[in-house]
Amino acid sequence: MLLKYIVSNFMSIGHPIEFSMFPTSENVEERLVKRIDTKAGEWKTLRRGGFFGPNASGKTTFIKSLYFAKNFIVNGQKSGKGTGINQFRGNIEELEGKSLFQFMFYLQGDVYEYGFSLGTEQVHEEWLMVLTEKGFQPLFARQTSEEGNTEIEIESRFARKGSKERNLVEVLKESIGENQKNQLFLYKMYDNGVKRVECIIEWFQHLKIIFPKAKVQGLPLRMDKDDDFRRFILDSLKNMDTGVANISVVSDVMDFRDFIEKLNIPNEIVSQVEDMRNGILTFAGKYFIFGEGEKRQTLLVQIKFEHMLNGQIVPFNVEEESDGTRRLLDLLPILFSLSKNRQDIYFVDEIDRSLHTKLSQHLLREFLKGCEDTDSQIVFTAHDVNLINLGEFGQDEIWFVEKDGNGESHFRPFSDFEIEKGQDALRAYLNGRFGAVPLLKGEI
Repeated sequence: MLLKYIVSNFMSIGHPIEFSMFPTSENVEERLVKRIDTKAGEWKTLRRGGFFGPNASGKTTFIKSLYFAKNFIVNGQKSGKGTGINQFRGNIEELEGKSLFQFMFYLQGDVYEYGFSLGTEQVHEEWLMVLTEKGFQPLFARQTSEEGNTEIEIESRFARKGSKERNLVEVLKESIGENQKNQLFLYKMYDNGVKRVECIIEWFQHLKIIFPKAKVQGLPLRMDKDDDFRRFILDSLKNMDTGVANISVVSDVMDFRDFIEKLNIPNEIVSQVEDMRNGILTFAGKYFIFGEGEKRQTLLVQIKFEHMLNGQIVPFNVEEESDGTRRLLDLLPILFSLSKNRQDIYFVDEIDRSLHTKLSQHLLREFLKGCEDTDSQIVFTAHDVNLINLGEFGQDEIWFVEKDGNGESHFRPFSDFEIEKGQDALRAYLNGRFGAVPLLKGEI
């Protein structure tokens, strides 16, 4: 489970911001939290968190910072290619051109802290710590100078001296040269089979980040192979009054040249496909599977929907469905994964995109019910202020985001504000009491 996340100097985020999944109220509702046993005693951690604020305030930037950090950790970086960081463009001298990404998380009964700082060309610092009865203790710490010289301290609690794994780590430590100054030591160890860090990397792999235009990968293929999944999506769409009466997955074999001509595929995509021996391409809501051979064949796999119109069954392609139905196809797999006891943590940008308030509320309510026996969490951004409902959410779950006059994003938890009993939180928000609302010219 995610406990805390700190980020600085990324896009519109300048000075460090800290996002916490710890409730600040002692009497937080039990349905909103999970209790975890740690070396420091029992802790409560929230299962949901939501960000609200005007357009261009920094909500998406927050999600993008997690996306960058996850990819940098999980996929590594090519040596000598820089870091690819997109830093805050305003000059904040005290940040010294460094960006920070720091995570505190709960995994298999332990609490870890992992973080790193980097500039455009190199990683500067990196560390992994674990919580003990004496507080956080280091497993390893890394420093890289401006000249590219790297020093790494490996602690005995990471791997016992003289052990096979410790010897491997020592070799990897010595092998980091000037060309690898833009790479993380954590990834280097994982890539070379160090068992001690596998669970750490796997935790980051379980961070699922969903943007409005990012579709669920392999959705038609998954529906084709998993009848339970297809039935779950169908039943959910029926219950949500989308008008969908049935879902099926159809496939058709076509010649590669017919595929290019019929769909008017752009030349750059054709060139990529021609270079592939085999693979999968998604285009216009359809999946195309390419095989090898002189007469190259293409397998078209797509989802078909059926609606009952005027007493007749009428088929629809996915691109003919409403924006709301297509958005539900992105989000409903989250609820299905909970039923399979997955331990993923979801970050959803604009969860309310194209959805009625009642549907957004339903999704978040069902997530809370479904994650009871899992370590799953959901953090989302939204514009629909009707979601700011203290009957559905606790104050600890809601954060407000706004920019200052220097273009820097600031985050503030709703729990910082006192709400009188019976006060309408939505009305107070719209009246500007908590900030994070657009200030339209002419309204002053």
